[in-house]
Amino acid sequence: MHIQLDLNQNDLEALLRHCKAYEPDSDDARENQRLSDALQALEEALQEANTSR
Repeated sequence: MHIQLDLNQNDLEALLRHCKAYEPDSDDARENQRLSDALQALEEALQEANTSR
């Protein structure tokens, strides 16, 4: 899947902070893991995109 975001540096840094800090807390352990995995993938993609600017 390819998603393109047009973020300024402040928005990028805020989103990265939330990706790192958010802890899923639903009653479904599998859903929590899916969300954790998705946030980690998003964080890695944002960091990679930021270094290639």
